[in-house]
Amino acid sequence: MSRVWWGVVLFFFLFAFPVQAKDSTVIARVGPYTLTRADFEKELAQNPQLRALLSLKPEMKRVLVERWVEVNLLGLGGKEAGLEKDPRIRAEIEEQTRMILARHYFERKVLSGLKVTEAEMQRYYLRHKKDYTLPERVQAQHILIRVPEGADKKTEAAALAKAREIRQKLLAGADFATMAKKYSQDPGTRDKGGDLGLFSRGQMIPEFEKAVFKLKVGEISPPIRTRFGYHIVRISARIPAQVQPYKKVKEQVRKDLLEEKKNQRLMALLRELRKKYPVEVHLENLP
Repeated sequence: MSRVWWGVVLFFFLFAFPVQAKDSTVIARVGPYTLTRADFEKELAQNPQLRALLSLKPEMKRVLVERWVEVNLLGLGGKEAGLEKDPRIRAEIEEQTRMILARHYFERKVLSGLKVTEAEMQRYYLRHKKDYTLPERVQAQHILIRVPEGADKKTEAAALAKAREIRQKLLAGADFATMAKKYSQDPGTRDKGGDLGLFSRGQMIPEFEKAVFKLKVGEISPPIRTRFGYHIVRISARIPAQVQPYKKVKEQVRKDLLEEKKNQRLMALLRELRKKYPVEVHLENLP
């Protein structure tokens, strides 16, 4: 069985224990353990990976049920063999139990009833407008004359001279896109007339970005040296930073506010638990 399917089966292993479900229609039984339709539907609702797998291959539902049966048969065999008494296995069981308890406690104490109102969302948006602000962007074209890594002074000088020659032609009125298609050594943009599209600060290498954002619209830059070589750049448009309207980012605001509330609840819960249970951390003992 693939690692993915074993992971899915481990989710379903939770259903090996008797539960009271809304739909008690039985899909499979193994000894005292029952898998119901409600169990199956609940797992589908909570597991996007599983939903995706089964939507692509519905026939795998049968395989999943067969694996559920096999896992529980093996589990019953291990129980009969007394493996629960093995200290290492008992430690694993205890660890898994803690993880399951932690997940359900988190869901009950943090996620349960977590919601936001329209008024809260609008207040959050107003407080965090900077988070929904598109940064200043420029539309640029470039022509690259490459300089190989470790190039000697002669090669470096020749590349710079070529870049300066191209710039002079552009200043004299040559069409930038035509020149880029003819001379640029950037295969990713050459056939597009050197078009780099819209970009903001932080998306390009620092030395390129620093020079480009100083340019005025329509200005042709002097050769800009980067690790790739020499760039001649022209800015065709500059879009100032702008706050996106609430309606456009409403769903993102909802997600962000829910995340904030969730984190606040979690931090408060952990502070409460730290007061209740002793905690020791010895980072100096890390390997």
